Order: sequence, then C-alpha cells, then structure tokens
Amino acid sequence: MTTTTARVLTILGSEVRIGDIIDVGGNPHRVVDVRAILVGGRRRFQFADGNAYVLGGGARVKITRTLAPARGRLNAPQRRPRPHAGDRAC
Repeated sequence: MTTTTARVLTILGSEVRIGDIIDVGGNPHRVVDVRAILVGGRRRFQFADGNAYVLGGGARVKITRTLAPARGRLNAPQRRPRPHAGDRAC
C-alpha cells in the first residue's frame, strides 16, 4: 500500500524546489522550473499552468511539499541537466 503525505511548510524563497505547490492569491500552483535572477538574489518560479512568479530569496513563503512514501522523507526531484557552456569548466 502506498500513501502520499503532504506537509505545509514556511520556507525562504531560496529553498523552493521543483514539485512544490505555492499558493499565489489563493490559487495553488505547482512549480515546474526554478531560475535564479542575479539582481537582488531573487528567484523566478515557472508553474505547470504557464504562469510565472518572481520572489525574493529571503522572503518567506508557505508551500505544500509531498512526502515520499517509500523512504519517508521529503521528495527531492532530480535536477535537470543544463546545457554545457562550451569548453569552460563547470
């Protein structure tokens, strides 16, 4: 039997992960992409419904995060590989 548990957490904007659900204006949005914006340490969240949201890295936000049933720990989605920047070292 598999069950999924969800937790409501208050975290910093810099700690939001892909797969988290953020309520914006009372509407839940699932995060599908997170990008850092160099100016001011802000982050841009792309949602599954096509909307985007920019939040300061130090701002607190209430999110819903699912709990992995098999391991009993918070889901940590795999990072998508980004294109390599030529012959520069990463």
